[in-house]
Amino acid sequence: MPKAFSQDTLNLVLSLLDSDKTHAQIIKKTGVLSAYITKVTRKHRPHLARSKGGCPRKLNPTAVRYAVQLVTNGNKVSTRKAAITLSALSGESIHRDTVRHALLEAGLRAVKKTQKPKLTPKHIKERIAFARAHKDWTVADWKQVLWSDKTTITRLWSDGVYWGWARPGEKLSDRLITPALSHGGGSFMFWGCMGWPGTGYGCKVEGSFNKEVYEEILGDEFTRSLKHLGMKAREVIYMHDNARPHKAKAPTKWLKNHGVECLEWPANSPDLNPIENLWAELKRRLGEYEEVPNGMLELWERVQVVWDEFAPEYCQKLIETMPRRMAMVLERKGKSIPY
Repeated sequence: MPKAFSQDTLNLVLSLLDSDKTHAQIIKKTGVLSAYITKVTRKHRPHLARSKGGCPRKLNPTAVRYAVQLVTNGNKVSTRKAAITLSALSGESIHRDTVRHALLEAGLRAVKKTQKPKLTPKHIKERIAFARAHKDWTVADWKQVLWSDKTTITRLWSDGVYWGWARPGEKLSDRLITPALSHGGGSFMFWGCMGWPGTGYGCKVEGSFNKEVYEEILGDEFTRSLKHLGMKAREVIYMHDNARPHKAKAPTKWLKNHGVECLEWPANSPDLNPIENLWAELKRRLGEYEEVPNGMLELWERVQVVWDEFAPEYCQKLIETMPRRMAMVLERKGKSIPY
């Protein structure tokens, strides 16, 4: 007659099964027979009854939960670092692929980390104040804004892509953001603007972008853009960020003398500026060319072609996101938003 085991033995076997121990490990720990373990498994842990074969898992459920905690706790721990930590705790070698597979089975997914400027408490406070001041603005209000900015266009570029682990449904958090770093080489700066009627005039900036260059742009491309888009200087609300040339005395005086109202903009907030999305689309379309431009002249020619191809509807689609952006800033208490 088979030997009967106590309730304590049964509880111990169940505990070891829950810890993902093998039959051999349970037998060594408890002295029970393999047949008993199989019977207990079928009766009390049916989801464990069917073995998938192969080697036993190195990460038990507790270790998997700890791995999830390591990569999602905000300390930017990679699967390699998590594997090192788990190896030290378990006393056996655990490969980063083992951790990666465990994270995938736990419902996490690998996502590209979003590059956003670092926000200080002062920046966050300014962003909240800006969003509160404009939370009731409708699309009709944002139609009055002429958005401007500059971006670097490179002939050859390879933007670094950083990865992180996201929980199911997680869209954007501080740990999924990588501070953006400027880089260049074989490049030029492009200034442009857009409004509800579409894109305005753009220009290639030769040399440094300083207050003198900016004042020239205001008198040329900015002025011509207003006429081209059917916007009036004394009715438009002009958006430019807090770059030093923008806030210099001469450009500020020029705008004031021409009756241009400027939108007070929070620092380090490109995610609130829809023209940033226009830059991204501009570069994406440039990247669709099969051949790399032979030189900077050909690159500039391509930029002009792509810039002129933007339809008013595309700009309008971007501007229509402004009410939602303001709401999201308040929802996230001033932190970066996924735009």
